[in-house]
Amino acid sequence: GGQQRAAPCPRGGPGGQGQPQAEEAGTGQGHRAGHRPGAVVGVAQRLHQGPGVSGGGLGPGPAVLQTRKARRLKQAKEEAQMEVEHYRREREQEFQSKQQAAMGSQGNLSAEVEQATRRQVQGMQSSQQRNRERVLAQLLGMVCDVRPQVHPNYRIAA
Repeated sequence: GGQQRAAPCPRGGPGGQGQPQAEEAGTGQGHRAGHRPGAVVGVAQRLHQGPGVSGGGLGPGPAVLQTRKARRLKQAKEEAQMEVEHYRREREQEFQSKQQAAMGSQGNLSAEVEQATRRQVQGMQSSQQRNRERVLAQLLGMVCDVRPQVHPNYRIAA
């Protein structure tokens, strides 16, 4: 045919990177005053092709944006988990120190109570040893010394 291929668009722009432009049908002109026929169609085709195909300045495609977003979300999640773990460790350490302080005073208190109990038990045992003979003698005296008496509430039936 009579159509020739023109050189790539020197001004660049979407679709003009190294791709020769077709001339307008029957005019013999390939590029006229900044207007390129079919440029809108070329941009639409490159949008549908996805990222990296056009090589133009349209920006990353939806797949690239989605992976970037997923990466950012994953990084944010990891940072949040690290922050939570750090906070949990701080609170656990604080709790342990408070518990140790409280248990230390309770530990001393329980030791004091236990020591007082031991002293009381030892006192009771020594008292039992001292008074054993006297209590046994008193008990045997009451059991063995029998005085026959009629109880005052007993009524003789007549």
